[in-house]
Order: sequence, then structure tokens, then C-alpha cells
Amino acid sequence: MTKEQRQQALDEARKAGIDLDLLDLNLSLSVAERWRQHDEALALVEKLEAARKSRDDAVQPSPATHR
Repeated sequence: MTKEQRQQALDEARKAGIDLDLLDLNLSLSVAERWRQHDEALALVEKLEAARKSRDDAVQPSPATHR
């Protein structure tokens, strides 16, 4: 790939909304650090999902909407 082709590909990626700075930042981290961040994000998602389920379980349909 030529320098011009590389630059064109990067420009197209930016126009498509890809955050290349974020990609560079993540790739600068060690694999262990990326896994740690992933595990933290997963734990947050699981906590939010449990909170949503708890909230949904506590909500009872009203007689007017329950058919």
C-alpha cells in the first residue's frame, strides 16, 4: 500500500465515523490492560442488567393496561 493509499484509507475511516485516536490509544495498552478494561465494562453491564431486571420485576401492570 502506498503512502497515498494509506492516507486515503485513513481519511475514509474518519469520514465513516471511526475514532482512530481511540483505536491508537487502545492498541498502545498491553493485552492485560485491555482485558482488565473489558472485564470492568462487562461487570458494569451485568450490574446494569441486574438493576433493570430488578426494576422490571417490581413493576406490576395496571389493570387498564393488562388485558
